[in-house]
Amino acid sequence: MDYPMHPDLKIGNKFPNFELFDHTGKLQKLSNLLEGYPALLTFNRGYYCPKDRRQLTNYVAHLQPEMRINYCKLITVSVDDEININEMRDALNAGWPFLMDTNRELLYQLQMVDTTDPLHGEIYIPYSFALDQDLSIYKIYNGWYYVGRPTVEDVRSDWRALMSRRSNYIYDPSRAPAPKGT
Repeated sequence: MDYPMHPDLKIGNKFPNFELFDHTGKLQKLSNLLEGYPALLTFNRGYYCPKDRRQLTNYVAHLQPEMRINYCKLITVSVDDEININEMRDALNAGWPFLMDTNRELLYQLQMVDTTDPLHGEIYIPYSFALDQDLSIYKIYNGWYYVGRPTVEDVRSDWRALMSRRSNYIYDPSRAPAPKGT
């Protein structure tokens, strides 16, 4: 399906390795946030959007506890400023990075501009991208309607599929130390 976004954002292509400031004011590069593992990269309308809050609330409740042990990453991007991005993050009790595109440079670069909201200006069309460790796009979710956004089970399924590509996904006794007492 052709989505309204930059034509290079297709399954199998690499997602641009952009840099944005996070909720703490630190400049972050996308590849560094992945730390060599799969991720879900969500682009959100902003703090005011009830659909964004519902999506992220589900992730906090059901994915965040697992992310501490499954190595996969979650990253959220919006045009919100530092105050609003931290208010949303704190209200949700979210523990993953929220990135700020307040000047909307990435928004325009990715061509994912929603112009239908006269109150909040140009914001992201709420896409989510399942990314492999090398920034390859595995799946694209169009969240214009809430039902198009990835559910917790969608994210788990994507992460499982991407992790299973790793050479160390299955236990290999030849790489393990010899058992004690042998």
